[in-house]
Amino acid sequence: MPVTQLLAPDALQWFDKSAESEMYAHFLYQYIANQTQRLGLFGAQKYFLKESVDELSHYNILVGYVNDMGGCLGTPAVPKITDSIKNISDALEIAYETEVSLLNHYKEFYNTIEEEDAATAVFLNQFLSIQTKSVGEYGDLIARLSLNPTDVFEFDEYLSEK
Repeated sequence: MPVTQLLAPDALQWFDKSAESEMYAHFLYQYIANQTQRLGLFGAQKYFLKESVDELSHYNILVGYVNDMGGCLGTPAVPKITDSIKNISDALEIAYETEVSLLNHYKEFYNTIEEEDAATAVFLNQFLSIQTKSVGEYGDLIARLSLNPTDVFEFDEYLSEK
């Protein structure tokens, strides 16, 4: 007996886009870790490596849910990342914009699906919470760095402890 696909086709398309966005963030944070290592910012490197792992875990949560609902997500190809990272501010700004974009994506996904599929809407609440927290954390990091922008190495040490 075949497994029934419990997700509407439009929901599956949203999940495909979500998976792609999470994998992009995973590779972006790996890239930022590499760039901050090049800059000698080893605390930032450590921080962004953890962020990369977190984004991969978000992708895996999406895969698990879609599987539970009788579907299957592939592994999306992501475009080559070439953002210019010249300092820690660049890294934080790119990360902040990425997290805001993910938050907006999940808000739109939720608003589209909430009437049609209550189970998926409830599932998406965790991603809305995750993204809201991430946006706030990056905003806090940007604010903290702006208070003392000349002491990058103190800030880098702070990041290594997060």
